[in-house]
Amino acid sequence: MNSRRRGGEDAGASSARLFPELRPQPFGLFQSLLDNLEIGVAHSTLNGKILYANPHFAEILNQGLRRVVGSDIRRFIAVGSWQELAEALARGARETAEGVMNVVSDACREQKVIRLSFSPIPVGETKTIEIVATEMTELVQTTKALERSEASLRLVSARMLQIQDEERRRLSRELHDTTGQELSIVIMALDKLVRDLNGSVGERRKTALDCAERLRKVEAQIRTMSYVLHPPLLDEMGLGSAVQWYVGGFSKRTGIQVESEMPPKVPRFSIEKETALFRVIQEALTNVYRHSGSKRAVVRLTVKPDSIRAIVGDEGKGFSGEQLPGSPKSGVGVQSMEGRLEVVGGRLEIRSDGHGTQVTATVPIGLREYIQDSEAAPERGSTAESASLRKRILIADDHQVARKGIRTLLDGEADMEVCGEASDGVEALEKTKQLKPDLVILDLSMPKVGGLNAANRIKGCGLPAKILVYTAHSYPQLETTVRTLGCEGYVVKSDATHNLVRAVRMILGGGTFFRGELAKGRSA
Repeated sequence: MNSRRRGGEDAGASSARLFPELRPQPFGLFQSLLDNLEIGVAHSTLNGKILYANPHFAEILNQGLRRVVGSDIRRFIAVGSWQELAEALARGARETAEGVMNVVSDACREQKVIRLSFSPIPVGETKTIEIVATEMTELVQTTKALERSEASLRLVSARMLQIQDEERRRLSRELHDTTGQELSIVIMALDKLVRDLNGSVGERRKTALDCAERLRKVEAQIRTMSYVLHPPLLDEMGLGSAVQWYVGGFSKRTGIQVESEMPPKVPRFSIEKETALFRVIQEALTNVYRHSGSKRAVVRLTVKPDSIRAIVGDEGKGFSGEQLPGSPKSGVGVQSMEGRLEVVGGRLEIRSDGHGTQVTATVPIGLREYIQDSEAAPERGSTAESASLRKRILIADDHQVARKGIRTLLDGEADMEVCGEASDGVEALEKTKQLKPDLVILDLSMPKVGGLNAANRIKGCGLPAKILVYTAHSYPQLETTVRTLGCEGYVVKSDATHNLVRAVRMILGGGTFFRGELAKGRSA
């Protein structure tokens, strides 16, 4: 091994001249060995004064050997690490102790990170401490870079989930607005054909009925697929209604009894936060079905001034510890739930004791994030009967085929006329003001302003038009919502050929049209 020299003087000789009482040990037999080690080694007094240092120790401290030997080690350690250094020195006088500390250097702009190991060494009657130094800077920087990389990866994954939700929303709308609408028109046309056929063509009548029934099944399947991809209720009515709808369908599909507990009215939040919570509930219930073996589950929504919390619990066999959040072996489902919540500043907790699992998702909500209706609560105003013998009807639907289908059903009614059409909620409100129809047939899902919002605005403006909601949706809360807004009824699109004209007549005659009380009317 080649002997190292700093400033033209051997390290051991320098130390020996400064501290002759230490010359026998180690500056004799082991001097050359210590001086040439690729590990930083030093000896210090109990209070941290350096008695000996090999060249590599000085190099780790970014100092010359002359400056290191004889100095207090605190001189080279950042102030923030002094407390840890003092504690390590105190322990090092009795036993081996370690500490990770920052090094101060005038020559190096960036602080170095070193690990110091302290061990007691008796030298005659005097105790000294051996210090072994290992540089950790590169390892620390690599660890931090890895943490940043993992954080970036989580953000990218979460963004991918967000894009996935947006794509689901687009596909859902396309299924509903193209294929679903076309099938609705075919069903209407076939039903009209059946009505026009006389009794002598029974075989054709039977075939047409069979076609209509098959198309209804296809239309229902497409509507279900559309809902699963992205429930329209989430956009139109918010998290509470969407969760109740999903829970009902989940119970029917799986046979698992799911109990939902939530406030009577869950306020609206940003679509990103509502979607994140909905997807977590969806994923948690999927895990109940796939993994828990439980026949019962509960979904709870709680709203506080600063947060909204969703809890999904079951009575199944639970998770193992390594499947919980933060574990490297946690499943894709758990990771996706964490990623969705991380994007909106939320957090995920999973508790499992082998007798059930509880998944809790909490999302922070600022006071300004509450989405409030801009219009006042509608009041039912008195309506005047039209002077015309024919009742005027405005059709509001964002798809031409749907508007055409409604016209087809109403064309044969001598006492009705379609006075106009609107393709979005804003246009529906403006044309209601301009054309003053007796009835507005209003689609629930429309761009710019949705059907429920448009109905609220029409009623809030005191316009005399009655409103019949015309929708592809069917869920328990719809009737309550429609009634609350002051609408006179609703018709599900798949039942339009049987119920649309009937509903129009009942409403124009002063009645209402709701499932469960179709025969009930009220005086004008």
